[in-house]
Amino acid sequence: MTKIRPGESVKVHGRVVKSHLANFVMGEELARLQALEKQQGLPVHARPYAFLTISQAFVLAKGAEQTAGEAAVRTLFRPDPQDLQAGNFFTGEANAGILPWVAKNEGRRLKQLFGQGEIKAGSEVTLNLTTTEKGFNLTGVVLEQADQPAQAAFQPKPVDVKMLVNDTEIPLHDYQVYAMNFIIEHPYCGIFLDIGLGKTLTTLAALQELRQKGMSGHILVIAPKAIARSTWQDELAKWQLPFKTQSFVVDEQGRNLTPKKRGELYQDAVKKAMKKDWQMYFINREMVVNLVENCPWVFKTVVIDESQSFKSPTAKRFKALRRVRPKIDRIIELTGTPAPNSLEDLWSQIYLLDQGQRLEKSITAYREKYFKPGMIVNNHPVQWKIIPGSEQEIYRKIDDIVISMKNSTIKLPPLTQVEDTVEMPPRARKVYQELKEDQLVQLTGGQEITAENAAVLAGRLLQLATGAIYEEDGVNYDTIFDEKLARCFYITSNTPSPCLVAYHFKSDAKRLLAYYAKNDQEAVVFDGSPAMVRKWNAGKLPVMLVQPASAGAGLNLQEGGHTLVWFTLPWSLEQYQQMNGRLYRQGQKKPVIIHHLLTKGTIDRHVLDSLRHKDMSQKALLAAVKRTI
Repeated sequence: MTKIRPGESVKVHGRVVKSHLANFVMGEELARLQALEKQQGLPVHARPYAFLTISQAFVLAKGAEQTAGEAAVRTLFRPDPQDLQAGNFFTGEANAGILPWVAKNEGRRLKQLFGQGEIKAGSEVTLNLTTTEKGFNLTGVVLEQADQPAQAAFQPKPVDVKMLVNDTEIPLHDYQVYAMNFIIEHPYCGIFLDIGLGKTLTTLAALQELRQKGMSGHILVIAPKAIARSTWQDELAKWQLPFKTQSFVVDEQGRNLTPKKRGELYQDAVKKAMKKDWQMYFINREMVVNLVENCPWVFKTVVIDESQSFKSPTAKRFKALRRVRPKIDRIIELTGTPAPNSLEDLWSQIYLLDQGQRLEKSITAYREKYFKPGMIVNNHPVQWKIIPGSEQEIYRKIDDIVISMKNSTIKLPPLTQVEDTVEMPPRARKVYQELKEDQLVQLTGGQEITAENAAVLAGRLLQLATGAIYEEDGVNYDTIFDEKLARCFYITSNTPSPCLVAYHFKSDAKRLLAYYAKNDQEAVVFDGSPAMVRKWNAGKLPVMLVQPASAGAGLNLQEGGHTLVWFTLPWSLEQYQQMNGRLYRQGQKKPVIIHHLLTKGTIDRHVLDSLRHKDMSQKALLAAVKRTI
């Protein structure tokens, strides 16, 4: 008999045989299972006893499994007959080492589902349950109406659950647990959720679970360079996950690897694979071709962070991965924007997962089936348009290997707050240290800046943490580094809906506008006018820069977007709360995500801590400066 372990996912499936939810009966299976139970002669103690009922609803599930070599048997979970009353939830005991199914804590959530209205007879219903030490968490309910396409019928409540990984308690939202189990159950899968929703932690938790279950081989994480340099390692360190790691991007001091050193690391990876000394390696997407051409492929698991960067079927990086795809046992694709331009962009990403099983074997066949020429030049199509109705067909084809907001039952918390850290380059770090220690910095151009008191110093340090600093005239400024600009651009360009960017210094707005213009993305500074508010709320402004002092109380911006990026944090709790309240307010129809850009090792961290503790007093200011110095 197979033991059901904590963290494993179990699906409960049945058919509605009566039209009203109060009579949600998995009746189709009842007689067959009772006969099967009698035929097999299963002993009572072999059943993981439990039963769920909502208004006398019978739910059947895959329960005890027989020994190896014998077919699994679906078992009827049966309560004490005296408990068969409408609305009751039942818990039984497992006497064979199988965790009991505990439904008490999920009762109200299920009850809400069945109280929402009518469901047609013949509808298919699947409950997704995840085991815990104490029982089960309901992670979703999927409905497929008899005469309608699949739709989400229930969304799990936005509460944190704790997952124990290697004695480390990791907080995961319900949707992260759902995604984690999806990764575990699907060797080739895509997690297509918005940036900032914890895809990195979710993936690491899944990989750790798989390691504990015996997954072998090196793990390769392919990501944008800034992400490959530090983001994954930072998350590993934060939760103390026991992966051995090695970067193919930078050395221990954060310096770019030389070709010679990278080649040596390639050879070392092969040797470690032969010794079964499994590692997690990180590489930027630009170096994938180099890796494939210069290193025998020893990476059994591949994680592609921002998989849309492999959207072009003619790109060398895609062709390189396609060449080694048969040698890969598990691929996890992560992105918030899988089709940034059109659904054409999906083909190569899905091909890496299934080698052409779902969306045709070639991009040409894919286009011919789901698209029509939009523009023809010299008798050759140069632009394609989706055929009406094909979009849903494409989603349906891939929904068994992809999680997205379009095809899953997951529900995000109403508010998610994210910390995005960036690294200072060595020169900028030196300038920052000099300002902290000496309160004097010599910048190019021979200008001197003094910090006469804590407030002035805090302002200087905050500005320098953004990447620039004013000269003594308070008008001109010197740019020290652009990493924070790049991170802000990365977030907004990978968010499929309009974004607000909150800034503090005039230099912030100037630098942001210049950076976005250089990268051909539209960004505007909010001018406070009703016309601009209307334009934002109509979704016509992809990126709007806002100075919190100019976005006064009562300004309604919730209709235009649901993502806010704090480029510079303010030393004002009122401004911070008011700015967050522009999106996170009554009338907001989507989950709000707030990103806090923090330059590592700077005053940014202390300001955010003070804001969260709601202590913006002079004492807190002085303490923050002292901690920074």
